[in-house]
Amino acid sequence: MKTHYEDHDRLYQGFKAQGQPGWDSEYANFKTHIEKILAHGIAPTSGRLLELGCGAGNMTLWFANKGYEVSGVDISPTAIEWAEENAREMKLAGKFCVGNVTDLAEYPDDYFDFIFDGHCLHCIIHEDRGRMLSSVHRVLKPGGYFLVDTMSAPVDLEKLQQELAATDKHFDDKSKCVLLDSSDIAIRYLGNPQEIVREVDVAGFDLLRWIVDSTQQDTHHDLTIEAIKA
Repeated sequence: MKTHYEDHDRLYQGFKAQGQPGWDSEYANFKTHIEKILAHGIAPTSGRLLELGCGAGNMTLWFANKGYEVSGVDISPTAIEWAEENAREMKLAGKFCVGNVTDLAEYPDDYFDFIFDGHCLHCIIHEDRGRMLSSVHRVLKPGGYFLVDTMSAPVDLEKLQQELAATDKHFDDKSKCVLLDSSDIAIRYLGNPQEIVREVDVAGFDLLRWIVDSTQQDTHHDLTIEAIKA
């Protein structure tokens, strides 16, 4: 199955040319959401933090402003250059590198205190998901904190499939949870929330809490998972 990974750099070039702040048009609501998660008091309040799929560094640098020693990794060279530009403009320290979240080869074992996935996991398809979670487990310190915020399937999946019938997108016939575009390129994974939680559990993490927010989107639900490295 072909994936959209290699298309990210072209997309980031377009976002930057259009004057967007990053992948999304605004980050205020997402920052408010993550602030509420941090208020649970489970996440470390300092230490080394890695953002997976950091894009233009919007969230990475938000964490830097809170006092974390931040790093960001993204498959797009344009995104990383953009993140470095933003860090210089904001006069914040951050280490950004082009890399693949399925291996995190740039980082040593047991290195980070906090790993943040702010909408990366739903971009990772099939076997690559296990590889990514295994890599996160490898580079996270024992007892380190893993925060995932990802898309998951809505309760009324049949309704979504009917809505998609009028677009150029559709689900693959095999898994029924991988969203394909008109060229049959996999662009999103919208799995059952319980199955996504199980993926994190199987990768060796101790699950602390998880919650599904069904109020934001009709096309997907937002799943937030807090876990630590066992």
